[in-house]
Amino acid sequence: MQTGQIDQSGTKFAYIDSGAPSSDTYTTLVCIHGHTYHAQNFSRLVSDAHKYNLRIIALNRRDYVGSTPFSQTELEAVNGKNANAHVNFLRARGLEIARFLIYVISEKKIPRASPDGTAGGLALMGWSLGNVTAMAFLRHLDSYPSDVVDAIEPYLRTFFIYETGYSSLGYPSPEGAYHPLSDASIPERMRGIVFGTWVSSYYAHPVYATASPEDLPQNEDRNMAAFQILTPERETARPCTLDTLKPDELTACVDAAPAARSEQPFWNSVSAETMYDQTCGTLLLDHQSNFKTDSDTEIGLESLLPKIKVRNVYGFASVWSVQWGIWELEKDYKRWEAEGLKVRPLRFIPVAGANHFLHWDDANLFLRTFAGGIRS
Repeated sequence: MQTGQIDQSGTKFAYIDSGAPSSDTYTTLVCIHGHTYHAQNFSRLVSDAHKYNLRIIALNRRDYVGSTPFSQTELEAVNGKNANAHVNFLRARGLEIARFLIYVISEKKIPRASPDGTAGGLALMGWSLGNVTAMAFLRHLDSYPSDVVDAIEPYLRTFFIYETGYSSLGYPSPEGAYHPLSDASIPERMRGIVFGTWVSSYYAHPVYATASPEDLPQNEDRNMAAFQILTPERETARPCTLDTLKPDELTACVDAAPAARSEQPFWNSVSAETMYDQTCGTLLLDHQSNFKTDSDTEIGLESLLPKIKVRNVYGFASVWSVQWGIWELEKDYKRWEAEGLKVRPLRFIPVAGANHFLHWDDANLFLRTFAGGIRS
């Protein structure tokens, strides 16, 4: 992996890079990984990215192998109960992503975005838990130094929310919710393995078997009966992604240490209100937050990177928590539009047959889907 220093404090991100295609109109897709599975999980995209006029750069988030670990002060903010400290922690992660984008712009000499935003430039994508970091970038634009936003503006045109669960968006757990990491019937030492199987399985959700995407249940009819909640029996479903990984592939893609050190403590402390505020600030251009950051300004989000379009990509065969997050966000977005609020343009892109690991199990379908999202 390569390493890039993004600020004067010495903060570094490790990353993989597919390299520049031969054209001068390629788009650079910057990928932010999720829980445990780090940047190497996107390595299957590298060989074919050029066929889609894409350059893939996937970074390791802070605290993951090769990138700068969190300091004791940062870990104390994660573990504390101060909501404003949590928001400031997220703001700092967002600013680091902004500075990494500037690093990519300056060091990789990538082309600017075309006037219509469908070629060249940058696209930013968060996968799974990585959406928390990606959305922190967009949510806190109004608190960054003006030169940071100015440097990114000619390049960034597409923002992808890819396979995020409802809790990362700040939505409450529905009745009947299930997650193996909080299942007391599973020995704690086994929960990580069970989680890996559960999150990477292929689900046959009843709702998609009985209704077309255009004819899904409306808000008042939506409930957990629509989904397959528990891990499918191995005999009845396509093998989960975890079962297809060779031992050396798993070792190359996984860093388990941050889970206990920083990620689980954060989720034990951060409130749903904090995460929902971040979702609103990502998509609402006139969002008024109840939280305070260290760098609050009078600049509105409406005037910052106004040309960004948002694409939400998810698989119909992915875990139920992703499906529920899609339903809740879709409901909110329709309400915001009906109320006449100023929103970033958002389009949902479902992928039939895809699970939580589309980028690993079908790299070409992933690349085709994301190239289409950029060019539409």
